[in-house]
Amino acid sequence: MNSSCLIVIPARNEEACLPETLTELLEVLPENCRIAVGLNACTDESAAACDAYPAFVGETDEAGYGHGCVAAIEAAARAGFEADAYLFFAADGANSPEDALRLIAEFENDPTKRFVLGLRRFRLGSWLNEFGRALPNLILGLVCRILGGQFFHDLGPLRLIERRLFEEMQLKEMVWGWTIEAQIRAAQLGENIVSLPVEEHPRRAGEQKVSGVSLIRSSQIGWEIAKAGWRTRFRKE
Repeated sequence: MNSSCLIVIPARNEEACLPETLTELLEVLPENCRIAVGLNACTDESAAACDAYPAFVGETDEAGYGHGCVAAIEAAARAGFEADAYLFFAADGANSPEDALRLIAEFENDPTKRFVLGLRRFRLGSWLNEFGRALPNLILGLVCRILGGQFFHDLGPLRLIERRLFEEMQLKEMVWGWTIEAQIRAAQLGENIVSLPVEEHPRRAGEQKVSGVSLIRSSQIGWEIAKAGWRTRFRKE
């Protein structure tokens, strides 16, 4: 592998999940890939859970997925690590390290693919069990189509973005809209997002924050994501 990659792991109160997630990643990552954990508004011992691992750790009092991502990236920058690409990975064990390697390989084989998106598989046999997650994501994929010009059946968190493209995006939606904003911004900048099917594993511990919550809560979050997409579509800059 010639390109360096920073694995960005935003985490909020994930002390029970982080050790196993970090261990699994470190077992398979190439030497020039590093890990950065972004702790956002944590009230547990997530920071201590990272102490035994060779990972950059950034902390912020601001709650939100995007705040965690930025804290992680800034921690790596302060340590002098400049990556060619950022790969965003779930702290709770939902993402597969092997899938992360597939996204990295896709970018490595063709660096013109500056945005590689991992789309979760929805199998017909388990459709009813996954309906509460699949339907909102299908609707939000339609929102992406309307606002950005590309359709996706998922807004999965496993994604690789080339560093310069990430900087060009100037992402601003730091709470619920981070994922949809990136996909719409990429389209606005003329990028073709490459997608790969990936697996999703059950959360190892802790509380679900987006999927797996009540229908009312999922609807509220979906509405916030859609509003973020709308704001992104009509940004002035």
